[in-house]
Amino acid sequence: MLFVELLVPRGVFDEQQRRSLAGRLTARRLLSAARGETMAADPGVIDLFDSLTHTVVREEEIWSVGGRLLDPSQGPWYVVNVIVGMWGKEMSEHLVSRVTAELAEAEGNPEPRAVVHVISLAQGGYGLRGRAQHSSDVLRLIEQAKTSPAAPVAADVIVDPVCGAAVPLTDAVILERGGKTYGFCCTHCRGHFVKQSTDAAASS
Repeated sequence: MLFVELLVPRGVFDEQQRRSLAGRLTARRLLSAARGETMAADPGVIDLFDSLTHTVVREEEIWSVGGRLLDPSQGPWYVVNVIVGMWGKEMSEHLVSRVTAELAEAEGNPEPRAVVHVISLAQGGYGLRGRAQHSSDVLRLIEQAKTSPAAPVAADVIVDPVCGAAVPLTDAVILERGGKTYGFCCTHCRGHFVKQSTDAAASS
């Protein structure tokens, strides 16, 4: 459920290179755990996000930095706009890191000249299937898509019951309820779980 817009100066990349860059900026790649990270997303949820993610690569004819026009012979520059729905705050550091890592690997340069914007939307600012979606709507889609952790989790990792993400206990948003401990990847998942549990208890 991302919209990824990659802007590059005209003449720096040929069509095949632009296609290759687009292939690197998919939800499947960007939402996967980076090297050294424990957190891993549920495979079904990744499939859902990948199916709803659009990536475009645009060549910009006029590009200036500091009032000076760029010369294509100076090599690549990138501006990446990633629209993430309602979870910009929670996802920004991960996405900035992953986008930059993908561009670095493509270019063979550990520090590509890339500016990454992670853009969050207000509740109802994301439309799908003809209607505005709120975080609760998207979380319902995520719950339906959830399968199971991609691999067994370690003792110091907890699986978010809403989205299926495997989260280190030290990073998890914790909830004690009915004598049981639950861990969540973010406050959105925790809030959704509490509401669903409360609604289920009220209707029984």
